[in-house]
Order: sequence, then C-alpha cells, then structure tokens
Amino acid sequence: MGLSTEEIMQASLDLVGWEEVPDDSTVYVPGEGLETALVGIDLGSAEIQLAHREGFDLALAHHPAGGTARTAFTGVLDRGIELMTDHGVPENEAEAALSDLRDRLELGAHSANYRHDPSIAELLDQPYMNVHLAPDELGRRRFVEVAERMDDDASVGEFCGTLGGEIRELREAETDVELRLGEAGNDLGEVAVYHAAGTNGGASVARTFFEHGIDTVLYIHVGPGEASELREEFEGEGKNLVVTGHIASDAIGLNEYVDELESRGLSCTTVSGCGIGRD
Repeated sequence: MGLSTEEIMQASLDLVGWEEVPDDSTVYVPGEGLETALVGIDLGSAEIQLAHREGFDLALAHHPAGGTARTAFTGVLDRGIELMTDHGVPENEAEAALSDLRDRLELGAHSANYRHDPSIAELLDQPYMNVHLAPDELGRRRFVEVAERMDDDASVGEFCGTLGGEIRELREAETDVELRLGEAGNDLGEVAVYHAAGTNGGASVARTFFEHGIDTVLYIHVGPGEASELREEFEGEGKNLVVTGHIASDAIGLNEYVDELESRGLSCTTVSGCGIGRD
C-alpha cells in the first residue's frame, strides 16, 4: 500500500493538467509504499534528518533543493514568456525582459552545491523530493480568479483588500498584501499575475508589462532594489505593483496539493510555511 514518489509527483501534474514534470521539480531519493510525509516550503538537510528521526516515509519540499531542480531551474523561466505574451507583450521583448534574470540564475546554479541536501537524504536512505511549479500554478489561478471578478471600476486598493479577505492563506499570514508601487485609489485596470514562472520578474518584467498597457502587476515577492527602481520610474503614472507575500502565497497551492495527497492516502504533516490557513 502507500504511494510512490512517482505517484506523488504525478498528483501535482494531475491538479494542473500538465503532462511533463517541470525543470524545477524532481525526486532526489525515490521511494515506494509511502504513507506519511513531512511537507514544507523549505526542507534542507536539517529537516531531512528530522523526517528520518521522526519516522516520516517522505520529506517533501516545495523549493528546489539541488540536483537538476537547481542546475536546470532556468528552464521554467520560459513560463514567464508565456505569461507576458498572453498580455500582448511581443515574444522578443519578453525574452529581453528575462535575459538578465536568466543569466544570474544560470551563474548561481552553476556555482551552487547542488549535491548538499540530496546527498544527506541518500546517506540516510530517506525518500526526498520537491514539487515547485505545479503548486505555484494553482496559486496563480486563484489570483487570476479574484482579478477577473473585480468590477471594471475597481481600485487597486479594493483588489488588495479582496485578495487579503477572500484567500485564507493571505488573511491568516503574518505578512499583508502590500502595494509596492502606486496609490490605493488608482484604477486597477488590466491585471497581469506573474506567478508560477520560477521566481518574480523584478523591475524588468514589471516595466515591460507597464510599457505595454498593463495597469497592475501582481508578484508574490520583489526585492527592495527592484521596487525602488520601479517607484523612481513610474510613481504618479497610475501603475501598480501588488505583492502578496512569498510564503503565504506559496501556501495557497501547496495546501491544495496536500489536500489532494491526503485524499490519495498520504498522511501529511506541514511545517516551514506550508499549512498557513489550512485546517
């Protein structure tokens, strides 16, 4: 009885209707007959040892922890191009907006110790995997659903309030939905939800959206330098950058995924941010 790591990965694909495992998700140590899992947004060597000590059959992380999920991570950035072209950005401009980010991530992945956490799991013979893009896609769809239900004359402040009021993970988080660019009274206008694309697009992606008529961009996180750059360039022009909060936003899709795994017979214990807003 129990599930295999392959079946657990397949469950994530089934939820979003995908056929192939994304580049940012992988099984580090496979296992079969798994009945219990420690699930968290970040599970590294310490949590692997915790899972092993406490007798969990599986350590299931959200963020990539090594292996090909780190070395090939930039493959998922192509999803960002799709999100941009869906809003009318020409493909060549979308590529250009992501070029610096792609370069930085490739350099970082090349220098990272991609064997650290997986090797600990191998030593302990502890089944270990991470699932990243598919749960993020579930969260993205939830944000889009809220955006599409807003009235045509809604303000961006009303949008922030609706997100924080309707989505339990955001409502119960210690972080708030923040407006990093723009004023609450600004028109919401057309909303581009940039999530489930590996990571946030920084100033360059938001700028490209704004230059092609998008009024509001939603990220789940953004660096302080990037936010400052956007404020210097677009403050007072009616453009808005909504930031929903990294961990709370990751929990949206992860909670749905955990519910699905439990419906398939895997008992999940949530830590490290997973489980925010979940009964």
